[in-house]
Amino acid sequence: MRAVNDHAVSPVVGVMLMLVVTILIAAVVSAFAGGMGSANEKSPQATIRGTYSITDGITIEHIGGDPIAIKDVRLTIRGSSNIGTYWTTEVVNRSTITNAAGTAWMKTTGSAGVSAFVAGDIAYIKPPYHTGPFLQPDVSYTSSYWNQSSNIGKTLIVEMTDQQGKRTFAKTEIPIVN
Repeated sequence: MRAVNDHAVSPVVGVMLMLVVTILIAAVVSAFAGGMGSANEKSPQATIRGTYSITDGITIEHIGGDPIAIKDVRLTIRGSSNIGTYWTTEVVNRSTITNAAGTAWMKTTGSAGVSAFVAGDIAYIKPPYHTGPFLQPDVSYTSSYWNQSSNIGKTLIVEMTDQQGKRTFAKTEIPIVN
């Protein structure tokens, strides 16, 4: 009969189990720390539509999606490919944008007049603020203004982004109508 020497088996199994538990704990801690350290915050996303009326101004309707904080938004309007060769991209002064009650998105003092643009809301840029001198101040030729009757049927692109213009919250193409 041969003698079996199994005295060292128990300490080896114990060390292996402790090693496995340590690796599992490290993996769990790493997974949680990696998720918490992420600087990527979710941008709000919304669906908008609107029109540019030469006589009545601009309307932009929030038709669904996340609320957009007014203090964080930059509204830009630019010519689409069918508007002609001279396009401009204009950042709209938020004090010229109002809600249905006539409250300006931003007061001239810089404080918020409206806190958020939410589904069902309509924003207005009423005359004269939708015309060339206000909306396109850098354009030197009045014939290049978007509010010309020759532009009826063409389109503009409206974009809502963060203040730096890096994250887009909403974008749509709006028709120019009379």
